[in-house]
Amino acid sequence: MNGNDAAPATAELRTLVEGIEGRIDDWAAATTRWLNDAGKLSGSAIDKFVRPTVSDMLLAPGSNVTGAGFIASAGLLGPDRSYIAWWQGEDLERVDALANFSPQSMSRYVGAEWFKVPVATRRPHVTGPYIDLLCTDEYVLTFTHPVFRGDAVAGIVGLDVTAQTLERRALPLLRRIGPRAALVSAGGRTIVCAAPDVDAGDVIGPAEGAAATPIGRSFTLLAAAAVA
Repeated sequence: MNGNDAAPATAELRTLVEGIEGRIDDWAAATTRWLNDAGKLSGSAIDKFVRPTVSDMLLAPGSNVTGAGFIASAGLLGPDRSYIAWWQGEDLERVDALANFSPQSMSRYVGAEWFKVPVATRRPHVTGPYIDLLCTDEYVLTFTHPVFRGDAVAGIVGLDVTAQTLERRALPLLRRIGPRAALVSAGGRTIVCAAPDVDAGDVIGPAEGAAATPIGRSFTLLAAAAVA
């Protein structure tokens, strides 16, 4: 490990993660303000509000985001009805718009960790890394944040970042910290690791005597990783 380089590399890694968290925090705050000022809601009104922000995130030069959107809690637009406004990729492909016409199909969203945890806890959450079979079919982390109408959770805003994208940005920083440095999720799963024998999703812990440093709300930097 280059001790002189580890501290600035750690700071850059923290800036990367906190930048993603800050983006979704700001978006959640803006969405909550809009929900409380909007009066009667409709799907078209939600699309009109959400899509420009998603477009900015997906098309921004050097964007980390591969998909983003809003999912309403059941009842926001009417009894037993939910709503999804989610887009992905540079072509802004709409994800599963037909689900908005079938209450039964929405169960696969509202039962997902990235929806039910922030709704239940009323706090932001990161899910993954996991294979996103609903949207991208890639290994992703999904950052989600509850939004409110009055005191009720009206739904979530969220964004997907692929593990590959984070690896491209974080791996050079981890290599400056140490040959087995790793960024891990709250569940101890590898997000990115400098060691070639550790893959994204592997369960790891700190090597004996290795420092563990919080990065953002949900991640930990291990100065040296050991496979669990």
